[in-house]
Amino acid sequence: MKSNQHSVPSFFDNLFGIEAIDKFVAKEFGFIDELEQEEQFIWAGILAYLSYMQRNGHSCIYLKDIAGTTLFKEVVAEQEAALAVETNEHSSNGAAAASLTLVEQTEQEKAPKPGVDVPQLTPLLRILKSALVNEQVAQLFVYSNGKLYSRRYYEFEQEVARNVVKRAALTPLSDEASEKVKQLWPAIFPTETTDQQDWQQIAVAKSLMQRFCVINGGPGTGKTYTVLRLLLALQACDENLKIVLAAPTGKAQQRMTESIMNSIGGLRGKLDDTVLNNVPTDAVTLHRLLGLREHGVSTKFNQHNQLAADVLIVDEASMVDLALMTRIVRALPDHARLYFIGDADQLPAVELGNVLEQLVSTEAASFDENANVSNGTNSTHSSLSFNSHDDALSLGGVPSLMRQHIATLCPHLPLLPVDEQAKSYVATLQAPQRFKGQVAKVATAIQRGDASGALAAITDKAGDNNESADLGSSFNSDLGSSAASRLQSGVHLWPEYLVSGRDLHQLAKESFLPIFDAGSAEEALNRLNVVRWLTPVRKGGMGVEGLNNLVFDAIKHKIRRREGHFYQGQPIMIVKNHHPQRLSNGEVGVIWPDNKGKLYAWFYQDSQASGQNGSSQKASANAGDSADKTLAQKQALRSISLSRVPQFETVYAMTIHKSQGSEFNHVVLILPKPDSEKAANLFHRGLVYTGLTRAKDGCLIISDNATFTHMVQRVDKRYSGLSEAISLHLESTSNATPEIE
Repeated sequence: MKSNQHSVPSFFDNLFGIEAIDKFVAKEFGFIDELEQEEQFIWAGILAYLSYMQRNGHSCIYLKDIAGTTLFKEVVAEQEAALAVETNEHSSNGAAAASLTLVEQTEQEKAPKPGVDVPQLTPLLRILKSALVNEQVAQLFVYSNGKLYSRRYYEFEQEVARNVVKRAALTPLSDEASEKVKQLWPAIFPTETTDQQDWQQIAVAKSLMQRFCVINGGPGTGKTYTVLRLLLALQACDENLKIVLAAPTGKAQQRMTESIMNSIGGLRGKLDDTVLNNVPTDAVTLHRLLGLREHGVSTKFNQHNQLAADVLIVDEASMVDLALMTRIVRALPDHARLYFIGDADQLPAVELGNVLEQLVSTEAASFDENANVSNGTNSTHSSLSFNSHDDALSLGGVPSLMRQHIATLCPHLPLLPVDEQAKSYVATLQAPQRFKGQVAKVATAIQRGDASGALAAITDKAGDNNESADLGSSFNSDLGSSAASRLQSGVHLWPEYLVSGRDLHQLAKESFLPIFDAGSAEEALNRLNVVRWLTPVRKGGMGVEGLNNLVFDAIKHKIRRREGHFYQGQPIMIVKNHHPQRLSNGEVGVIWPDNKGKLYAWFYQDSQASGQNGSSQKASANAGDSADKTLAQKQALRSISLSRVPQFETVYAMTIHKSQGSEFNHVVLILPKPDSEKAANLFHRGLVYTGLTRAKDGCLIISDNATFTHMVQRVDKRYSGLSEAISLHLESTSNATPEIE
């Protein structure tokens, strides 16, 4: 506390960047009789900070990271440069970005807000424990192992951790089930003896032995390939299992259905068509599955009314937030299996929590209450000590019982090392299937935070076996040439300072004019998914709004029909779930006339509504009929009257966050130079990686080296105790005897 702060109103006036909810929490529960006056101000500042961090996706705050620092301090313009350097040197973790918010002073006569000083760790803990003596405070807040929580999110983490550990208990297959799976294995996997590990086989073998498993991997590592084989193995164990496929968004749900259906075709001729036709393909959104209405917190299905499901497989699990994860485990019967599929390096959920990242984390945090922070920085690395089993885990270390099970199913594969402390429910896919060559090199370098390696991989195309391989490092002049295509295979960097407004107009025409030349709504919708522009921001010339306006200006001469705000060829994205029209947030459609010339909004058909569900597939034993059904289901469209279209936005360009769960042949990834240090704090590695990995064939990055490098090197860390809670529950049950089916 600054010495000139003697009243509650002046205290809040001196905190920079807080919102009304932060002030409410601090004012309501900070000024309590159990604390001295100066301690009350400190405690109120900490509560405001906890509220601030929860609004920004963190489930808790790490006390060591704030001990000895000043929270909510306004930094004047002349201090920005020095502080920016310091922030970058400390990996720009979430707490540092939140507690050291930067702003340019526009009113020179106004003194900067001083914030609230936090004492060193020992006196800070004394204040916190004194505050928790208050009965009302103790009901709403929890201190645990160096972390302060709201009780709601603490209990969410503990409930999820208990459920994960319970379901992850090793459960060997029965002799009958094991024999059926062994008979199936040669039809779905190569079984020649090899000294190269097959991580897809390992993932399926692990999943069969547990009622919870995470299949984690980047694009092209074979997640869909693995999931299809897991489905077949589960049905071999019990053909009557009720299996549910789900995803967080409508777009991810649609992709999940299409990916599995397409993958089934690769097994035609290797397995009986009756077996393949029995595989479930229809996914639903998690919100629809649970019966969760918009703006509501209660669900139709919960611990008192559980789902009728034996297996739930959730795709794009990185988008699952902590509250949604809690609702999932509550609604799932104890006997049911739960499998999470996703890429932990992608962006976390928009709401609070980073569930997938915490599930796969190998770090176990330890906290010493007697240790003080000596330097007063907010560096995460100075606040916690981490014990990891990286050496064994990087080789796929597993408990001995699981190794025996895997060796029985996969005697042709190398034995895995034994690690009794491993999170055996994590199966990380490592061998790339789709992305090979340059895109894989760039994505891998970004994952490592190696900006120079990523830039080198972008400019080095000699290793690619495609027509763009001879472009070398001359991409600047080629991309600037009006004669050359700017949408090429591989990854290309077009420096922002070389890109003119005219260049962007030409790129817009190349990207989107094909939509307007389409001969049908189906063709227009397919062409729309060929190219998408992605950006991390909404505002400004290089944000979603400015780019959509630019594209419209470039293509407007091709518009043939208009009706109100709609026009033929307009791509639209639904921005709110709308159950009456069976439209989910993130679903993309196109405005196109019917055969009478009247404009409608066209979307891919909801397969469940069309009646082409798993039961109808089971009825067909003819391979040709099944293939025709698959094609029809994939391409079927439905139209909606323009007057019934729910809230939407035009979507030539979209935010990187909104692109999760989608993929496009080509991505134009626009990473503009941030206009302030505050904006720079929002640019990080996850955005670059997620944007790049939406591309199947090629990605054009418009950025300068400095911005690209800053983003690749910067990690947006979310604070959570879920991984630690899982580790502690695993440790407490490590001596338990495995269940036998």
